[in-house]
Amino acid sequence: MRPKTIVFFDSDCLLCQASLAWLHRFDAHDHLLFAPLSGEMAKKWGLSLADNSMAALRDGKVYRASEAIRVSLLAAGGLGIVLSMILRCIPLFVRNSLYRQIAIRRHFLVKTQGCGLPEEGLRQKILN
Repeated sequence: MRPKTIVFFDSDCLLCQASLAWLHRFDAHDHLLFAPLSGEMAKKWGLSLADNSMAALRDGKVYRASEAIRVSLLAAGGLGIVLSMILRCIPLFVRNSLYRQIAIRRHFLVKTQGCGLPEEGLRQKILN
């Protein structure tokens, strides 16, 4: 059995919540778990909201920013593998620069109110 990849996210960010739901849809074989950056699991790994970056924990290694996205897509499988391979073709400094620009502005990019209700099957994949 393959170990799970934990995706850490900003639970107050609607863009992050949408990304989480998108990853959940790709995760047909339940290889992903999710944890808020403000939770105990994130603190255990030295992660916080102050970094303006999502994170992914896979095989005991923490990945940040665009690498966290790439690793999460890879772990999800299916089309996520293809998207991960495409991301890998883009130089890391370019991916991370673009990621940082979006991360800094993420609260301003999405102006609608979220309902806070996770998709079916997602609630049991969220750790504290």
